[in-house]
Amino acid sequence: MKKHQQISQMGADNINNQADTAQRKSGTLIKEPGDGLMDRVASILEQARTNVVRAVNSNMVIAYWLIGREIVQELQRGEDRAGYGKQVIETLCRNLTKRYGEGFSTANLKNFRQFYLAYPDRIAEKSYQPGSELIVPPEINYLSGSNLNIQHNFHPHLTWSHYRALMRVHDDKARRFYEQEAVECGWNKVQLERQIHSSYYQRILSNRGEAGLTDSSRERLPSIPY
Repeated sequence: MKKHQQISQMGADNINNQADTAQRKSGTLIKEPGDGLMDRVASILEQARTNVVRAVNSNMVIAYWLIGREIVQELQRGEDRAGYGKQVIETLCRNLTKRYGEGFSTANLKNFRQFYLAYPDRIAEKSYQPGSELIVPPEINYLSGSNLNIQHNFHPHLTWSHYRALMRVHDDKARRFYEQEAVECGWNKVQLERQIHSSYYQRILSNRGEAGLTDSSRERLPSIPY
């Protein structure tokens, strides 16, 4: 998985560098024959950059869920031993940090565990086994006003930062609502957290009942650039 992630990241960095260089030079370009071609090629590169970044994000979200599952299953095997859970987390933290560097603190590992517990059914139990190739499932289409219906994957438009905010919402229905709204409205992490902290879901329920949750005419917070 690390090799695949490195390759994907290298591809993303290469495309990002090319697009950034083109953007810096765009202000000094002189209109010449073939400018339409330039615009089309730039559009292709921009879309490729977006796709690569989303693929990397999706792989890491799924990887963190799988790590969380492994931690939960390991803790369940030794739940009768005092201090076993703390020992497992601390040992895994040391080993992962030694091999992969930063990003695997005990706090992060506990977040992975909480992430799995918040979404225990998103990936089929036997759909991935350690050592097999990690394949991101195809994108799920979301329809405005429809019920959130993903059983075995996560939406590629949402990053780990989104799911880290979502997993702290204890009510399952509220969590699904915020997830759907984040996808449909294109919320970034800050906007999502703002809506969660303002009790957006509870306010709709109080004012309009459950019917208000699927009413497409309700006021919705639009996305803003990252």
